[in-house]
Amino acid sequence: MQISSNHIGKILKNDIYSLSGNLLLKKGTVLNANHVESLQKHAYYFDQAFILDEPHHLSREYFQHVKDMYETSIHTFQSIFANLEGEQLPPIDEIQGMLTPLIDKLVDDPVFTRYIEQVKSYDNYTYTHSLNVGIYSSLIGKLQGLEKSSISLLGQMGMFHDVGKLLIDKDILQKPGRLTEKEWMEIQKHTTYGYDLLKKNRTIDPHILQGALLHHERLDGSGYPTGISTKIPYFVQILSVADMYDALSSERSYRPKQNIFTTTKVLIQEANYNRLNPAIVYPFVRYILSNHLREEVVLNNGKLAEIIFIHSDEPHLPIIKVDDHFIDLRKNKELEILDFAN
Repeated sequence: MQISSNHIGKILKNDIYSLSGNLLLKKGTVLNANHVESLQKHAYYFDQAFILDEPHHLSREYFQHVKDMYETSIHTFQSIFANLEGEQLPPIDEIQGMLTPLIDKLVDDPVFTRYIEQVKSYDNYTYTHSLNVGIYSSLIGKLQGLEKSSISLLGQMGMFHDVGKLLIDKDILQKPGRLTEKEWMEIQKHTTYGYDLLKKNRTIDPHILQGALLHHERLDGSGYPTGISTKIPYFVQILSVADMYDALSSERSYRPKQNIFTTTKVLIQEANYNRLNPAIVYPFVRYILSNHLREEVVLNNGKLAEIIFIHSDEPHLPIIKVDDHFIDLRKNKELEILDFAN
């Protein structure tokens, strides 16, 4: 059987190899248009037994399982920090143990982040954001081809990156309006507060300390607290992308959450302006948007469209289908995706 667009959205039950024995796709991969195109170039044929009809993310039982795991982690994380007093050091080993099952699930399940998009809570931003950044950092590590130990470390960096905000006045953190210059300067101190708090643990991995201190630094030197540029560690660059993505896609006291089309567009712009690393941003954006192939969206002209293909070089400008017509958003700058249809 020859691969075709009819297989988009299906899931592989087995690894797929080329005729020369090279691994093309791993089992568990949810086929998107890019995968189909690649397999077609190899003139690949395979047995229907290699394909499951639908990925298990459509299962209500599995969705509930992930939802329960996620919410339990949030509650545990929140209760741990709620019991801390002043500058008391958080129980790092306990938090790492809580994170491990989520990271293992992420590594084994290629569509796990789809559930996170649907179940993540905004009730307490500090805790949900830290968990989400841990998950997204691990995902990016996986997309970068890192080994499992590094993927786990990135998750830990995400969990602890904003720990310094626990020492910031809640009235400032949750202020619905514009911050004063003095308040903004205080917010920026969460990086050094977190670093100083975590370094009290003499056995903590240095990467976690770097993440807490440097996650707001940018490659063009425009970040804080030090304004460094070329010396930003690679893992921190990954953390910065995950942090920005979740911050933009989360509801805040001063603005509503942004949809993934707006959020990924901002990430691409930040990469093009040399503030974020393009080699990290582009694969992440491609992955996020590829998870939404064949989904219906609303355009700025009011019409409905279907996402058909994600470009590797401009993933935020996909090919869409409107009625019976295909439109490449790279070539039609007047059209823009506003949001999902439902």
